[in-house]
Amino acid sequence: MRKLRLKRLLVVGVLVVSAAVATYSWTHAEETELIEYHKTIEQGDTLWGVVGKVATDKEDMAKLVWQVTKDNHIEDPANLQPGTELMIRVKAAREL
Repeated sequence: MRKLRLKRLLVVGVLVVSAAVATYSWTHAEETELIEYHKTIEQGDTLWGVVGKVATDKEDMAKLVWQVTKDNHIEDPANLQPGTELMIRVKAAREL
């Protein structure tokens, strides 16, 4: 009975320590330096296409396009106007 109680206490202790370490790591994670690009929309450009020219294959394109939409306050990504300048922030970029 006593051994079972000690095992339970040990498991609970390990869980508490694991949760504390995970929380510390999450809240103290190093911020990744982002590279900022500015691209001007041309006739026929799509948001996905413009972002794809800057992003590397390691980027999650869906998340990146969503972030560009949010950062640039784009309400209708299907209706980009030529001359609009987009700010695109990526962790790394292709050589342009």
